[in-house]
Amino acid sequence: MYFTIGSNIYTLDQGSVLQFYETGYYFINVAKNTLVGGNNINAYNDENVKLYSCNGSSCSIVDKPEVPTYYADVNKRIMKYNVDNEAYEFAYEKDIICIFANNKCTPNADLKNHEFCITYKGEIVLATTDIKNRETGECYLASSINNYIYGYSYSQHLYHMNQFEAQIIDQTGYYIVSRATNMTAVSRNYKTKNSNMVIYGCTHSSCRIYEPEENTYYYDAQAKNILKYKDGVWSSPSTSGYAYISVDPAHTYIYKFIKNGEEITIQDRANYGYYYTVDKEMYHCDQEEDNCTPVDDTDHYFTNTGEIYYCIHDSEELEPTECTKKLCVYKQYYYIDETYYRCETNSVLVPVVSRYCSYEDNVVINFPLALTEEFPEEIKQAIDDIQKHNNSTAVIRSRNKNNLDSVSGIFTNCTYNVEETLSSFDLVCVNNYVTVDEETEDVKICSIDHLGYVDCIENEDNPGKCNISATYGLLKPSLFVIAIILIGTLVQYLL
Repeated sequence: MYFTIGSNIYTLDQGSVLQFYETGYYFINVAKNTLVGGNNINAYNDENVKLYSCNGSSCSIVDKPEVPTYYADVNKRIMKYNVDNEAYEFAYEKDIICIFANNKCTPNADLKNHEFCITYKGEIVLATTDIKNRETGECYLASSINNYIYGYSYSQHLYHMNQFEAQIIDQTGYYIVSRATNMTAVSRNYKTKNSNMVIYGCTHSSCRIYEPEENTYYYDAQAKNILKYKDGVWSSPSTSGYAYISVDPAHTYIYKFIKNGEEITIQDRANYGYYYTVDKEMYHCDQEEDNCTPVDDTDHYFTNTGEIYYCIHDSEELEPTECTKKLCVYKQYYYIDETYYRCETNSVLVPVVSRYCSYEDNVVINFPLALTEEFPEEIKQAIDDIQKHNNSTAVIRSRNKNNLDSVSGIFTNCTYNVEETLSSFDLVCVNNYVTVDEETEDVKICSIDHLGYVDCIENEDNPGKCNISATYGLLKPSLFVIAIILIGTLVQYLL
Protein backbone atom coordinates (compact mmCIF):
# COMPACT_ATOMS: atom_id res chain seq x y z
CA MET A 1 0.00 0.00 0.00
CA TYR A 2 1.19 3.47 -0.89
CA PHE A 3 -0.38 6.41 0.91
CA THR A 4 0.12 9.91 -0.44
CA ILE A 5 -0.22 13.35 1.10
CA GLY A 6 0.59 15.94 -1.52
CA SER A 7 3.94 14.96 -3.01
CA ASN A 8 4.90 12.73 -0.06
CA ILE A 9 4.53 8.95 -0.20
CA TYR A 10 4.14 6.76 2.89
CA THR A 11 4.12 2.98 3.43
CA LEU A 12 3.17 0.73 6.34
CA ASP A 13 5.77 -1.60 7.80
CA GLN A 14 4.88 -3.73 10.82
CA GLY A 15 2.51 -1.13 12.16
CA SER A 16 4.85 1.79 11.50
CA VAL A 17 4.31 4.57 8.95
CA LEU A 18 7.44 5.20 6.90
CA GLN A 19 8.07 7.92 4.39
CA PHE A 20 8.98 6.43 1.02
CA TYR A 21 11.37 7.97 -1.51
CA GLU A 22 13.22 5.12 -3.18
CA THR A 23 14.59 6.30 -6.55
CA GLY A 24 12.29 5.74 -9.50
CA TYR A 25 9.02 6.69 -11.21
CA TYR A 26 5.77 5.44 -9.65
CA PHE A 27 2.24 5.41 -11.05
CA ILE A 28 0.08 5.45 -7.93
CA ASN A 29 -3.70 5.25 -7.71
CA VAL A 30 -4.26 7.68 -4.86
CA ALA A 31 -7.86 6.54 -4.37
CA LYS A 32 -6.93 2.87 -3.95
CA ASN A 33 -3.45 3.55 -2.49
CA THR A 34 -1.98 1.02 -4.91
CA LEU A 35 0.94 0.96 -7.32
CA VAL A 36 -0.24 0.66 -10.92
CA GLY A 37 1.24 -2.17 -13.00
CA GLY A 38 0.32 -4.88 -15.46
CA ASN A 39 -0.70 -4.77 -19.12
CA ASN A 40 -3.94 -2.82 -18.80
CA ILE A 41 -3.20 0.64 -20.15
CA ASN A 42 -6.52 1.94 -18.80
CA ALA A 43 -5.18 1.48 -15.28
CA TYR A 44 -2.44 4.01 -16.01
CA ASN A 45 -4.93 6.54 -17.39
CA ASP A 46 -7.38 6.31 -14.49
CA GLU A 47 -8.32 9.78 -13.28
CA ASN A 48 -7.05 8.91 -9.79
CA VAL A 49 -3.59 7.91 -10.97
CA LYS A 50 -0.67 10.26 -10.47
CA LEU A 51 2.93 9.86 -11.55
CA TYR A 52 5.52 10.37 -8.80
CA SER A 53 9.25 10.91 -9.23
CA CYS A 54 11.48 10.01 -6.27
CA ASN A 55 15.18 10.78 -6.12
CA GLY A 56 16.22 8.88 -2.98
CA SER A 57 15.58 11.74 -0.57
CA SER A 58 12.20 13.18 -1.62
CA CYS A 59 9.37 12.73 -4.11
CA SER A 60 7.43 15.07 -6.38
CA ILE A 61 4.32 14.81 -8.54
CA VAL A 62 5.15 14.83 -12.26
CA ASP A 63 2.96 17.22 -14.24
CA LYS A 64 1.57 16.10 -17.57
CA PRO A 65 4.23 17.06 -20.15
CA GLU A 66 3.55 19.32 -23.14
CA VAL A 67 5.72 17.27 -25.50
CA PRO A 68 6.02 13.50 -26.09
CA THR A 69 7.85 11.96 -23.14
CA TYR A 70 9.00 8.43 -22.32
CA TYR A 71 9.15 7.01 -18.80
CA ALA A 72 10.66 3.82 -17.44
CA ASP A 73 8.56 3.12 -14.35
CA VAL A 74 9.42 0.99 -11.35
CA ASN A 75 7.76 -2.00 -13.06
CA LYS A 76 10.40 -1.75 -15.81
CA ARG A 77 7.92 -0.84 -18.53
CA ILE A 78 8.58 1.96 -21.01
CA MET A 79 5.58 4.28 -21.08
CA LYS A 80 4.96 7.10 -23.52
CA TYR A 81 2.81 10.14 -22.86
CA ASN A 82 0.89 11.04 -26.02
CA VAL A 83 0.17 14.78 -26.03
CA ASP A 84 -2.35 14.50 -28.84
CA ASN A 85 -4.84 12.44 -26.82
CA GLU A 86 -3.40 13.40 -23.41
CA ALA A 87 -2.94 9.81 -22.34
CA TYR A 88 -0.25 7.28 -21.46
CA GLU A 89 0.43 4.35 -23.73
CA PHE A 90 2.90 1.49 -23.83
CA ALA A 91 5.81 2.64 -25.98
CA TYR A 92 6.28 -0.84 -27.42
CA GLU A 93 4.30 -4.07 -27.41
CA LYS A 94 7.32 -5.70 -25.81
CA ASP A 95 10.22 -3.79 -24.29
CA ILE A 96 13.73 -4.81 -25.25
CA ILE A 97 16.27 -5.41 -22.51
CA CYS A 98 19.81 -4.12 -23.05
CA ILE A 99 23.12 -4.01 -21.24
CA PHE A 100 24.77 -0.59 -21.03
CA ALA A 101 28.46 0.16 -20.42
CA ASN A 102 30.90 2.85 -21.58
CA ASN A 103 28.30 4.71 -23.65
CA LYS A 104 27.45 1.55 -25.58
CA CYS A 105 24.60 -0.87 -25.29
CA THR A 106 23.87 -4.44 -26.36
CA PRO A 107 20.18 -5.38 -26.80
CA ASN A 108 18.67 -8.86 -26.46
CA ALA A 109 16.64 -8.31 -29.65
CA ASP A 110 16.84 -6.19 -32.80
CA LEU A 111 16.16 -2.53 -32.00
CA LYS A 112 14.20 -2.15 -35.22
CA ASN A 113 11.75 0.74 -34.79
CA HIS A 114 12.83 0.92 -31.17
CA GLU A 115 14.61 4.10 -30.11
CA PHE A 116 14.66 2.94 -26.50
CA CYS A 117 15.58 -0.16 -24.57
CA ILE A 118 15.58 -0.75 -20.83
CA THR A 119 18.29 -2.14 -18.55
CA TYR A 120 17.83 -4.88 -16.00
CA LYS A 121 17.77 -2.10 -13.39
CA GLY A 122 14.84 -0.42 -15.15
CA GLU A 123 16.84 2.47 -16.65
CA ILE A 124 15.85 4.00 -19.99
CA VAL A 125 18.51 3.84 -22.74
CA LEU A 126 18.43 5.72 -26.06
CA ALA A 127 20.07 4.09 -29.09
CA THR A 128 21.80 6.19 -31.74
CA THR A 129 21.41 3.53 -34.42
CA ASP A 130 19.29 0.52 -35.31
CA ILE A 131 21.32 -2.01 -33.29
CA LYS A 132 20.86 -5.69 -34.05
CA ASN A 133 20.38 -8.46 -31.50
CA ARG A 134 23.53 -9.14 -29.42
CA GLU A 135 25.48 -6.47 -31.30
CA THR A 136 26.83 -3.32 -29.66
CA GLY A 137 26.26 0.31 -30.62
CA GLU A 138 26.44 3.85 -29.33
CA CYS A 139 23.77 4.67 -26.73
CA TYR A 140 22.85 7.27 -24.10
CA LEU A 141 22.05 6.68 -20.44
CA ALA A 142 22.00 9.34 -17.73
CA SER A 143 23.90 8.51 -14.56
CA SER A 144 21.08 9.37 -12.16
CA ILE A 145 17.55 10.66 -11.87
CA ASN A 146 18.93 14.11 -11.02
CA ASN A 147 21.41 14.17 -13.90
CA TYR A 148 19.98 15.34 -17.24
CA ILE A 149 21.80 14.77 -20.52
CA TYR A 150 21.04 15.20 -24.23
CA GLY A 151 20.67 12.16 -26.45
CA TYR A 152 20.33 12.08 -30.24
CA SER A 153 18.65 9.19 -31.99
CA TYR A 154 18.61 7.86 -35.53
CA SER A 155 15.05 9.23 -35.87
CA GLN A 156 16.58 12.75 -35.87
CA HIS A 157 15.00 13.47 -32.51
CA LEU A 158 16.91 15.09 -29.68
CA TYR A 159 15.95 14.08 -26.14
CA HIS A 160 16.54 15.66 -22.76
CA MET A 161 16.77 12.69 -20.46
CA ASN A 162 17.57 11.44 -16.99
CA GLN A 163 17.96 7.90 -15.72
CA PHE A 164 14.26 7.02 -16.15
CA GLU A 165 12.80 9.73 -18.40
CA ALA A 166 13.37 11.01 -21.95
CA GLN A 167 11.57 14.09 -23.18
CA ILE A 168 11.65 14.99 -26.85
CA ILE A 169 13.01 18.45 -27.71
CA ASP A 170 10.30 20.33 -29.59
CA GLN A 171 11.67 23.87 -29.56
CA THR A 172 13.38 25.55 -32.50
CA GLY A 173 16.96 26.56 -31.78
CA TYR A 174 20.47 25.28 -31.19
CA TYR A 175 21.68 23.00 -28.44
CA ILE A 176 25.46 23.06 -27.98
CA VAL A 177 26.51 19.94 -26.10
CA SER A 178 29.78 18.63 -24.71
CA ARG A 179 30.45 15.17 -26.10
CA ALA A 180 32.32 14.30 -22.92
CA THR A 181 29.28 14.82 -20.68
CA ASN A 182 26.36 15.00 -23.16
CA MET A 183 25.29 18.08 -21.21
CA THR A 184 24.94 21.74 -22.19
CA ALA A 185 28.39 23.15 -22.88
CA VAL A 186 29.70 25.47 -20.17
CA SER A 187 32.84 27.59 -20.07
CA ARG A 188 35.06 24.83 -18.70
CA ASN A 189 34.14 22.73 -21.76
CA TYR A 190 35.24 25.20 -24.43
CA LYS A 191 38.00 27.08 -22.63
CA THR A 192 40.25 24.04 -22.75
CA LYS A 193 42.20 22.71 -25.71
CA ASN A 194 40.75 19.88 -27.78
CA SER A 195 37.25 20.55 -26.45
CA ASN A 196 34.85 18.18 -28.18
CA MET A 197 31.42 19.68 -28.69
CA VAL A 198 28.51 19.19 -31.03
CA ILE A 199 25.78 21.54 -32.29
CA TYR A 200 22.27 20.16 -32.59
CA GLY A 201 20.01 22.41 -34.63
CA CYS A 202 16.28 21.82 -34.20
CA THR A 203 13.27 23.03 -36.13
CA HIS A 204 10.49 22.09 -33.75
CA SER A 205 11.12 18.36 -33.07
CA SER A 206 13.22 17.66 -36.17
CA CYS A 207 16.90 17.98 -35.30
CA ARG A 208 20.22 17.36 -36.99
CA ILE A 209 23.90 17.86 -36.29
CA TYR A 210 25.42 21.07 -37.71
CA GLU A 211 29.00 21.65 -38.71
CA PRO A 212 29.82 25.15 -37.43
CA GLU A 213 30.77 27.84 -39.94
CA GLU A 214 33.92 29.64 -38.83
CA ASN A 215 32.61 33.23 -38.84
CA THR A 216 29.27 32.47 -37.20
CA TYR A 217 28.22 32.43 -33.56
CA TYR A 218 25.55 29.93 -32.53
CA TYR A 219 23.06 30.81 -29.82
CA ASP A 220 22.09 28.24 -27.20
CA ALA A 221 19.03 29.54 -25.39
CA GLN A 222 19.35 26.89 -22.67
CA ALA A 223 22.92 27.91 -21.85
CA LYS A 224 22.22 31.60 -22.59
CA ASN A 225 25.45 31.75 -24.54
CA ILE A 226 26.81 32.20 -28.05
CA LEU A 227 29.78 30.18 -29.28
CA LYS A 228 31.95 30.33 -32.38
CA TYR A 229 34.27 27.66 -33.75
CA LYS A 230 37.33 28.96 -35.58
CA ASP A 231 40.77 27.52 -36.20
CA GLY A 232 39.92 24.50 -34.07
CA VAL A 233 38.95 26.57 -31.02
CA TRP A 234 35.55 27.35 -29.49
CA SER A 235 35.12 30.83 -28.06
CA SER A 236 32.52 33.18 -26.62
CA PRO A 237 32.69 37.00 -26.80
CA SER A 238 34.33 38.76 -23.88
CA THR A 239 32.18 41.89 -24.13
CA SER A 240 28.76 43.10 -25.25
CA GLY A 241 28.21 44.35 -28.77
CA TYR A 242 27.14 43.16 -32.21
CA ALA A 243 27.92 39.79 -33.79
CA TYR A 244 26.95 37.60 -36.71
CA ILE A 245 24.73 35.12 -34.90
CA SER A 246 22.67 32.14 -35.98
CA VAL A 247 19.81 32.05 -33.47
CA ASP A 248 18.22 29.00 -35.08
CA PRO A 249 18.63 27.00 -38.31
CA ALA A 250 16.48 29.46 -40.27
CA HIS A 251 17.80 32.80 -38.96
CA THR A 252 21.38 34.06 -39.18
CA TYR A 253 21.93 37.80 -38.99
CA ILE A 254 23.68 40.58 -37.10
CA TYR A 255 22.26 40.87 -33.58
CA LYS A 256 23.00 43.07 -30.63
CA PHE A 257 23.71 41.14 -27.45
CA ILE A 258 24.43 41.90 -23.81
CA LYS A 259 26.99 39.88 -21.85
CA ASN A 260 26.49 39.70 -18.10
CA GLY A 261 29.00 37.41 -16.47
CA GLU A 262 28.80 34.09 -18.32
CA GLU A 263 25.28 34.77 -19.64
CA ILE A 264 24.46 36.38 -22.97
CA THR A 265 21.10 37.88 -23.88
CA ILE A 266 20.17 38.47 -27.51
CA GLN A 267 18.52 41.86 -27.89
CA ASP A 268 17.91 43.67 -31.16
CA ARG A 269 18.12 42.47 -34.73
CA ALA A 270 20.15 44.84 -36.88
CA ASN A 271 18.44 47.36 -39.14
CA TYR A 272 19.53 48.37 -42.62
CA GLY A 273 23.09 49.73 -42.60
CA TYR A 274 26.63 49.04 -41.42
CA TYR A 275 27.62 47.30 -38.18
CA TYR A 276 31.04 46.74 -36.63
CA THR A 277 31.15 43.48 -34.70
CA VAL A 278 32.99 42.31 -31.59
CA ASP A 279 35.17 40.27 -33.95
CA LYS A 280 36.42 43.51 -35.56
CA GLU A 281 34.55 42.88 -38.80
CA MET A 282 32.38 45.30 -40.76
CA TYR A 283 29.04 44.02 -42.07
CA HIS A 284 26.32 45.52 -44.20
CA CYS A 285 22.77 44.41 -43.40
CA ASP A 286 19.76 44.54 -45.69
CA GLN A 287 16.44 43.67 -44.09
CA GLU A 288 14.65 43.30 -47.41
CA GLU A 289 17.23 40.78 -48.61
CA ASP A 290 17.29 39.29 -45.10
CA ASN A 291 21.06 38.98 -44.99
CA CYS A 292 24.21 40.57 -43.63
CA THR A 293 27.49 40.35 -45.54
CA PRO A 294 31.06 41.48 -44.79
CA VAL A 295 32.15 44.61 -46.69
CA ASP A 296 34.38 43.94 -49.68
CA ASP A 297 35.63 47.43 -50.53
CA THR A 298 38.30 49.66 -49.03
CA ASP A 299 36.32 52.66 -47.80
CA HIS A 300 35.01 54.69 -44.90
CA TYR A 301 31.87 53.30 -43.25
CA PHE A 302 29.43 55.12 -40.98
CA THR A 303 27.79 52.55 -38.72
CA ASN A 304 24.28 52.57 -37.31
CA THR A 305 25.83 52.94 -33.87
CA GLY A 306 27.27 56.34 -34.81
CA GLU A 307 30.91 55.36 -35.39
CA ILE A 308 33.08 55.86 -38.44
CA TYR A 309 35.61 53.24 -39.54
CA TYR A 310 38.13 53.10 -42.34
CA CYS A 311 38.36 49.53 -43.60
CA ILE A 312 41.09 48.15 -45.85
CA HIS A 313 39.98 45.13 -47.85
CA ASP A 314 42.41 42.76 -49.52
CA SER A 315 40.90 42.15 -52.97
CA GLU A 316 42.80 38.85 -53.20
CA GLU A 317 41.40 37.91 -49.75
CA LEU A 318 44.77 36.72 -48.53
CA GLU A 319 44.52 38.95 -45.47
CA PRO A 320 41.48 39.75 -43.34
CA THR A 321 39.82 43.14 -43.73
CA GLU A 322 41.26 45.60 -41.21
CA CYS A 323 39.17 48.45 -39.84
CA THR A 324 40.34 51.50 -37.89
CA LYS A 325 37.99 53.72 -35.96
CA LYS A 326 38.13 57.38 -36.98
CA LEU A 327 37.99 60.04 -34.30
CA CYS A 328 35.75 63.07 -34.14
CA VAL A 329 36.25 66.22 -32.08
CA TYR A 330 34.32 66.08 -28.81
CA LYS A 331 31.20 68.30 -28.80
CA GLN A 332 31.72 69.47 -32.35
CA TYR A 333 29.04 68.80 -34.95
CA TYR A 334 29.18 66.74 -38.14
CA TYR A 335 27.03 66.74 -41.24
CA ILE A 336 26.61 63.28 -42.78
CA ASP A 337 23.92 62.06 -45.20
CA GLU A 338 21.86 65.24 -44.76
CA THR A 339 21.76 64.82 -40.98
CA TYR A 340 23.53 66.74 -38.22
CA TYR A 341 25.36 64.81 -35.51
CA ARG A 342 27.18 65.76 -32.33
CA CYS A 343 30.46 64.09 -31.30
CA GLU A 344 30.16 62.51 -27.87
CA THR A 345 32.42 60.40 -25.64
CA ASN A 346 34.42 57.67 -27.41
CA SER A 347 33.92 59.41 -30.75
CA VAL A 348 30.29 58.33 -31.05
CA LEU A 349 28.14 60.56 -33.25
CA VAL A 350 24.58 61.07 -32.03
CA PRO A 351 21.83 62.87 -33.96
CA VAL A 352 21.31 66.49 -32.92
CA VAL A 353 18.14 66.76 -30.84
CA SER A 354 16.60 69.65 -28.97
CA ARG A 355 18.94 69.49 -25.97
CA TYR A 356 21.93 69.99 -28.28
CA CYS A 357 20.28 72.81 -30.18
CA SER A 358 20.85 76.38 -28.95
CA TYR A 359 19.77 79.29 -31.14
CA GLU A 360 22.27 81.76 -29.69
CA ASP A 361 25.43 79.65 -29.79
CA ASN A 362 28.05 79.49 -32.49
CA VAL A 363 29.17 75.92 -33.16
CA VAL A 364 31.66 74.11 -35.38
CA ILE A 365 30.14 71.89 -38.04
CA ASN A 366 32.40 69.54 -39.98
CA PHE A 367 31.78 68.03 -43.39
CA PRO A 368 33.93 64.83 -43.51
CA LEU A 369 35.62 64.54 -46.90
CA ALA A 370 35.40 60.75 -46.93
CA LEU A 371 31.65 60.73 -46.32
CA THR A 372 30.56 63.74 -48.36
CA GLU A 373 29.72 63.08 -51.98
CA GLU A 374 28.46 66.58 -52.58
CA PHE A 375 28.69 69.64 -50.34
CA PRO A 376 25.71 71.94 -49.77
CA GLU A 377 25.74 74.76 -52.33
CA GLU A 378 26.77 77.52 -49.89
CA ILE A 379 29.69 75.39 -48.62
CA LYS A 380 30.76 74.52 -52.16
CA GLN A 381 30.79 78.21 -53.14
CA ALA A 382 32.79 79.14 -50.06
CA ILE A 383 35.39 76.46 -50.81
CA ASP A 384 35.85 77.81 -54.33
CA ASP A 385 36.16 81.39 -53.09
CA ILE A 386 38.74 80.47 -50.44
CA GLN A 387 40.92 78.77 -53.01
CA LYS A 388 40.47 81.56 -55.51
CA HIS A 389 40.80 84.62 -53.31
CA ASN A 390 42.95 83.43 -50.40
CA ASN A 391 45.13 80.79 -52.02
CA SER A 392 44.09 78.50 -49.17
CA THR A 393 41.75 75.64 -48.28
CA ALA A 394 38.73 75.10 -46.07
CA VAL A 395 39.93 71.60 -45.15
CA ILE A 396 41.27 70.96 -41.67
CA ARG A 397 43.75 68.09 -41.66
CA SER A 398 44.80 66.59 -38.36
CA ARG A 399 48.26 65.37 -37.47
CA ASN A 400 46.53 62.32 -36.00
CA LYS A 401 45.87 60.01 -38.96
CA ASN A 402 42.83 58.59 -37.20
CA ASN A 403 41.09 61.96 -37.12
CA LEU A 404 38.59 62.83 -39.83
CA ASP A 405 39.73 65.31 -42.47
CA SER A 406 36.88 67.74 -42.89
CA VAL A 407 35.74 71.01 -44.37
CA SER A 408 34.77 72.96 -41.28
CA GLY A 409 32.61 75.99 -40.72
CA ILE A 410 30.98 78.11 -38.03
CA PHE A 411 27.18 77.94 -37.80
CA THR A 412 24.56 79.53 -35.58
CA ASN A 413 20.78 79.83 -35.10
CA CYS A 414 20.17 76.12 -34.44
CA THR A 415 16.50 75.22 -34.85
CA TYR A 416 15.00 71.82 -34.05
CA ASN A 417 11.79 70.63 -35.70
CA VAL A 418 10.13 68.27 -33.22
CA GLU A 419 7.60 66.85 -35.69
CA GLU A 420 10.16 66.00 -38.34
CA THR A 421 12.95 65.37 -35.77
CA LEU A 422 15.30 67.45 -37.87
CA SER A 423 17.71 70.24 -36.98
CA SER A 424 18.92 73.14 -39.11
CA PHE A 425 21.61 75.81 -38.82
CA ASP A 426 22.56 79.13 -40.46
CA LEU A 427 26.05 79.51 -41.88
CA VAL A 428 28.33 82.14 -40.38
CA CYS A 429 31.55 81.36 -42.21
CA VAL A 430 33.75 78.57 -43.55
CA ASN A 431 37.28 77.90 -42.33
CA ASN A 432 39.81 80.37 -43.90
CA TYR A 433 37.08 82.34 -45.68
CA VAL A 434 38.13 86.01 -46.00
CA THR A 435 35.83 89.00 -46.06
CA VAL A 436 35.92 92.73 -45.39
CA ASP A 437 34.15 94.28 -42.42
CA GLU A 438 31.65 96.67 -44.00
CA GLU A 439 31.93 99.15 -41.13
CA THR A 440 35.68 99.23 -40.52
CA GLU A 441 36.88 97.96 -43.89
CA ASP A 442 39.24 95.66 -41.96
CA VAL A 443 40.01 92.32 -43.59
CA LYS A 444 38.72 89.41 -41.53
CA ILE A 445 39.33 85.65 -41.78
CA CYS A 446 37.12 82.84 -40.49
CA SER A 447 38.73 81.05 -37.52
CA ILE A 448 37.40 77.71 -36.32
CA ASP A 449 39.27 77.99 -33.02
CA HIS A 450 37.65 81.33 -32.26
CA LEU A 451 34.17 80.52 -33.61
CA GLY A 452 34.04 83.44 -35.99
CA TYR A 453 35.94 86.14 -37.87
CA VAL A 454 39.24 87.54 -36.60
CA ASP A 455 41.75 90.09 -37.89
CA CYS A 456 43.73 88.94 -40.87
CA ILE A 457 47.26 89.91 -41.99
CA GLU A 458 49.08 89.20 -45.20
CA ASN A 459 51.41 86.17 -45.25
CA GLU A 460 54.93 87.47 -45.97
CA ASP A 461 56.04 84.16 -47.49
CA ASN A 462 52.90 83.89 -49.54
CA PRO A 463 51.61 87.35 -50.45
CA GLY A 464 48.49 85.87 -51.98
CA LYS A 465 47.42 84.42 -48.68
CA CYS A 466 45.87 85.97 -45.57
CA ASN A 467 46.60 84.55 -42.10
CA ILE A 468 45.07 85.02 -38.68
CA SER A 469 46.68 87.96 -36.90
CA ALA A 470 48.58 87.31 -33.68
CA THR A 471 46.59 90.14 -32.14
CA TYR A 472 43.03 90.27 -33.35
CA GLY A 473 39.68 91.62 -32.46
CA LEU A 474 36.83 89.14 -32.66
CA LEU A 475 34.02 90.35 -34.85
CA LYS A 476 30.65 89.08 -33.62
CA PRO A 477 29.39 87.21 -36.65
CA SER A 478 26.17 88.19 -38.32
CA LEU A 479 24.45 86.93 -41.41
CA PHE A 480 25.31 89.96 -43.51
CA VAL A 481 28.99 88.95 -43.57
CA ILE A 482 28.27 85.52 -45.00
CA ALA A 483 28.36 86.74 -48.57
CA ILE A 484 31.54 88.04 -50.09
CA ILE A 485 31.16 91.75 -49.89
CA LEU A 486 33.26 94.42 -51.44
CA ILE A 487 34.76 91.86 -53.79
CA GLY A 488 36.61 94.48 -55.70
CA THR A 489 38.25 95.88 -52.60
CA LEU A 490 39.15 92.37 -51.38
CA VAL A 491 40.69 91.31 -54.67
CA GLN A 492 42.67 94.56 -54.90
CA TYR A 493 43.95 94.10 -51.36
CA LEU A 494 45.07 90.52 -51.96
CA LEU A 495 46.81 91.37 -55.21
